[in-house]
Amino acid sequence: MFTGSIVILFITLYTNQYFHGGVWGDLQNKSIKPKIEIEHAKISDNSLSFQVFRVEGVDVYGSFLIGIELTNKNGKSILKLNGEDLADFLQENIVNSYVAKVKPGKHSMIIPLGAKAKISIKNKSLTELPPGNYQLTLTDISGTTWTSNVIKLSFAQQAMQ
Repeated sequence: MFTGSIVILFITLYTNQYFHGGVWGDLQNKSIKPKIEIEHAKISDNSLSFQVFRVEGVDVYGSFLIGIELTNKNGKSILKLNGEDLADFLQENIVNSYVAKVKPGKHSMIIPLGAKAKISIKNKSLTELPPGNYQLTLTDISGTTWTSNVIKLSFAQQAMQ
């Protein structure tokens, strides 16, 4: 019985160290900070669309998105939405894939753990953009940011797809 207890203790400490670095070294608990993946970002006509997927973080704490910004290669802001804009975001421009839903909140856009959604932002300034590479940045209330490259194709390139 004592030997079994020692084996179980060893396995517990080993897995804690292996997955989180929690016995010696820096504790690496990936569940304390939200992590969002951005996929399929594109600019087409007057619309910026991208897919967000919340893959890590505390399950009872959503990621509170307070900023979406699109910049050109020189860092000049083309489109910028703040927390108030995201709190007033139209639900019809969010297409959720799973039971956990991305939705506008009181002061931000809420992205719960396990949520996956396609977000579309329509803006006239996107129509006049020349084809090229742009950068999309999402900002969480914690100050964490996630970026993704966005490509605007020419009309000829869009027709070929």
